[in-house]
Amino acid sequence: MDDYEQKTREELLILVAALKEKLKEASGEVALLTSKIELNSSLEANQKKVERELINARIKAEESDRLKSAFLANMSHEIRTPLNSIVGFSRLAVEATDVAEKKQYAEIVESNSEILLNLFTDILDLSALEAGMLRFVIEPVRLAHVCESVLLKYRYALPQGVNLILDSVDQDISVYGDKERIAQLLDNLLSNACKFTQKGEICFGFEHKGNMIQFYVRDTGIGISPEKASTIFKGFGKVNDFVRGTGLGLTICRMLVNKMGGRIWLRSKLGHGTTFYFTLPCQI
Repeated sequence: MDDYEQKTREELLILVAALKEKLKEASGEVALLTSKIELNSSLEANQKKVERELINARIKAEESDRLKSAFLANMSHEIRTPLNSIVGFSRLAVEATDVAEKKQYAEIVESNSEILLNLFTDILDLSALEAGMLRFVIEPVRLAHVCESVLLKYRYALPQGVNLILDSVDQDISVYGDKERIAQLLDNLLSNACKFTQKGEICFGFEHKGNMIQFYVRDTGIGISPEKASTIFKGFGKVNDFVRGTGLGLTICRMLVNKMGGRIWLRSKLGHGTTFYFTLPCQI
């Protein structure tokens, strides 16, 4: 090989090496550019996600503020109405000379006092639940006895034309739980059913489901729309704005059930009644 060929070969090798280096640099730049594009795409996606989350958070905050304002306005009405009745009918009872009239006024005062007491009890229970200060007394509980005591309470407090039925339950089922809180759950759900059932029946009971006890309260009332059903267990929600009540009862039910390790839900069809369910661990 002469000097010319040797020189040409060396130049070609240098050129190939230079090309390889350039290709390597170009590949690095392409990879860097691709990485930047992917990073920008990821940042844009994250930015859009954050923007969506902020919008959703703002909507939820606005809805919460709206519900709180409506709740406070309703609460004012719910306190004032029975309080005015107590003051007014107490005065009438003092002034009345007829024994029958006095008895009638006294019964109205007693009824409104109970409404007011239940309202303040709900407020205190909700505050204690939110603060984690509500005490639970765990003891052996005969569930049939709890249901029977609740049945007696409501048997004479039903709207005319509505039957209250305690379905056949297992008399032998006993669990470890808080008897008063289980009764409170049934009480709240039955109270709710009574408000929205003008005819037909309200049935309640419980059954053993695996390692859980499933309670239910079924009514033939007005039912609940899907929109209301999705928010009914949240704070300050009501089934019907035209029916008396604060909307605290179902919120308290949800919080109580959660504290006791169960869950609560409903099935309903507008105009065809509602069934509320809740479960509690079966710690026999």
